[in-house]
Amino acid sequence: MTLLIDTDVAPDDLLAITFLVSATDVTISAITVSGTGEAHCASGVDVVLRLLERLDAPEVPVACGREEPLAGDHTFPSTWREWADAGSGLDLPTTDREPADLTAIELMAATFAEHDGLTVLTLGPLTNLADAILSRPELVDQIGSVYVMGGAVDVPGNIAGSDPAAPDNEVAEWNVYVDPLAAATVLESGLTVRLVSLDGTNQVPVTEALGRQVMAASEASDALGIRLVVELGAANPFMSSGSYYLWDPLAATLAARYPTGTFSPLRIEVETAEGPTSGATMRADGDPNVEYLDEADAPAAEATLVGVWSAD
Repeated sequence: MTLLIDTDVAPDDLLAITFLVSATDVTISAITVSGTGEAHCASGVDVVLRLLERLDAPEVPVACGREEPLAGDHTFPSTWREWADAGSGLDLPTTDREPADLTAIELMAATFAEHDGLTVLTLGPLTNLADAILSRPELVDQIGSVYVMGGAVDVPGNIAGSDPAAPDNEVAEWNVYVDPLAAATVLESGLTVRLVSLDGTNQVPVTEALGRQVMAASEASDALGIRLVVELGAANPFMSSGSYYLWDPLAATLAARYPTGTFSPLRIEVETAEGPTSGATMRADGDPNVEYLDEADAPAAEATLVGVWSAD
C-alpha cells in the first residue's frame, strides 16, 4: 500500500517512519513536516532526509508547512523542540538528498493528484492537512482515509504536568492541543478519519519486556531498522521510563493495515476555544465523523513492530 506521512519528527515519529521504510508492503509517496510540531521546519526536514539516507530508503519528496497554528499560539515545550531539531540523539549521516521545491500544501496536492484514494498518516499537529484542504477543498475527494495519531476521548489527556502554560488542562492530547482548529477542520471535512487516540495507545506502553524483544532481535539481525531502534532507545532513556507509549509506531501499523487494534464509530467535537479544556476531543451527538481506536492489541503491535524493524 501507499502512504503519505505527515510528521513532526519527534522520537516516536522516527520509530514509525523506520517501521514504514522497513515494511516491504508499504510505499511512502511523500513526507510532509509539520512545523507546528516538535521540530522546526528546516531542521525537521533535514532530520527526515538524513534518516531516509541512513535507512537506505528510496528517494522520497520531503517538504514543510507553516510554523504557526491556524489559530492561537500553543506550542510544544522548547526542550522537546530542541531535541527533535537535533534528531533525538541519533547518529544520522550527511546526505545529498534535497527537500522538494514545494510547500507541504503543494506537495500534498501533487501527491494526492498522482495517487487517487491515497492513505494519509499524521503523526503530529494537523496543521498541514487542514491548511491543504482549506486552501484546496477538492483534495477531500482525492484522499482515501486519514489515520490521525491524536486525541483522548474517554481517557485523560497528556498536557497537564508537561506544559507550564496549561497546568490545568487534563483533557487534551498534545497533537490536537497545539492546533485545535486544524484538528476540528480535518474532523469536520468529510474525510474518512481514523483517530488513533490515547484510548488505544495507552494500552501499548513501552515496557522492559518490549525492550528485551528489541535487543534480542538486534542480536539476531543486522537489519538497518532494528539497529536504528536500538540506538534511538539508548539515546532517549525516557522511552523506557514507564511513561512512554507506542503512540506513533502503533498508528503506523494501523495505517499500514496490520491487525493491531479495532476502531469504533463516534462523533467527536474539538474544543477550539482557549481555556483549561482547549484541544479536548469530546463525544457529541449526531452522525459519526471519526472512527476512534478503542482497543489495541499490544502483543500483536509489539510482534509486528519488532518483526518489521528486524527484517532484512
